Amino acid sequence: MNRYILLIACSLAVVLLSGCIEELVPLENVSGSPDPSMYEFDVFLNGSQLNGNFARTSTFYLSTTPSVKVVNMIDNESLLDIMPPEGITTTDDDVLSNIVVIADPAIHTSSSIEVFQNYSKEQKVSSFNYTVSKKVIKGQKHIYLNFSEPIRGYVAYTMAVPTSQNFLHISEAPSVVRVVLPKDHTTGNPLLGRARPDPEDIYYDDKGRMNLVWYNMGTEKSSVVGMFEALFKTGIQTPPSTRKLIAVKFYKDSAPAHLLVAGVILFSLALVVIADYFKKRGKLRKLREEIEAGAKGKKPQA
Repeated sequence: MNRYILLIACSLAVVLLSGCIEELVPLENVSGSPDPSMYEFDVFLNGSQLNGNFARTSTFYLSTTPSVKVVNMIDNESLLDIMPPEGITTTDDDVLSNIVVIADPAIHTSSSIEVFQNYSKEQKVSSFNYTVSKKVIKGQKHIYLNFSEPIRGYVAYTMAVPTSQNFLHISEAPSVVRVVLPKDHTTGNPLLGRARPDPEDIYYDDKGRMNLVWYNMGTEKSSVVGMFEALFKTGIQTPPSTRKLIAVKFYKDSAPAHLLVAGVILFSLALVVIADYFKKRGKLRKLREEIEAGAKGKKPQA
């Protein structure tokens, strides 16, 4: 009997120490009934086709609250790897909420823009079940949504973020990342903050929101490797780096103007202080000269 108890205890310890506890989560039971009306299922592909399928396209709709709405376009994939930003104070169960899946098995559909357009118009939640697993790899938390078979369609969710106006995302190739700023917000000011790396495309949608786009269709070589290749005129094989950190600092459209006004006011005050300093310095110098002149003009007493 003791041997069986020890075996069960060891099995539980292996599961707990592995850092990856997998749980079957029916779609209907995740954070209540999923509400697709909260999301914008916009067909955004821009010719990002790779090996007959579209590269995964993730759109992040930022807000002024510590949360972001994410809409992923999945084309013939069964695993979604989500890397939430560090610094979130909520529990693991609260990082993702309102998970919505609008898709079909990839084997029943074909890869085309029309398929995604139909899904975006219908917005009928699919009855897929999926597993949710969490794991920490090299200090980075991962949340996996794993479907039993490859799907084609949309996977949307709301993700908690540590701060409301400083967005961070780790993208993996091949992928397309689009960040939609809240209306009346912008980025790009060198003092207030900007997007890093520089977006490959910037445009405004029909709602007047700034859209930033990064295309990461494959792996990239560092500038140092490129310099050596140019110097020695030969190709250098490097381990593929499939991740890219995207950071976006955004703020109200009026913030740069307010910063300029504040700068002008501070500069004016600085000029007033400097002018007053030189004025008082001149008076003190004149007074010293008068005192020195008076002292030299005195005759010694007999």
